[in-house]
Amino acid sequence: MGIDKTEELLKKFDYDFKRKNNELIIKMDFAQRMTIDFSDSEKIKIKDKLVGWNFLTGLIEMSIKNATLYNFIGVIIMTFLFVYLDLEYGGLNLVFFFLAFIIWVLLWTIFYLVKAENLKRILISWNE
Repeated sequence: MGIDKTEELLKKFDYDFKRKNNELIIKMDFAQRMTIDFSDSEKIKIKDKLVGWNFLTGLIEMSIKNATLYNFIGVIIMTFLFVYLDLEYGGLNLVFFFLAFIIWVLLWTIFYLVKAENLKRILISWNE
């Protein structure tokens, strides 16, 4: 897989990208970035990152894997706080909030992962 051939593919499918030395940085929808590093001739590194305002981390930049872990820990902490502080939310409201947050995180995580994996598969199949 070469950087020029990959650039050609990205132009063909009208991706918004930028070339920095031996890296291609691809801007995707909903503040997702994919970085393809061609500096090692035998191994190509593909990294994902959520930047700017996104639906999993807000304004914090991090990878999809770290965003999922970040949200899981956040849900656990918030649940313990609600239970410990015994706020005026009833048990049913707490369960609804917990399930709504978990569904939100799962849906957006799956969305971002599918987009990242789809791009990886396109690049791999094109360069074979």
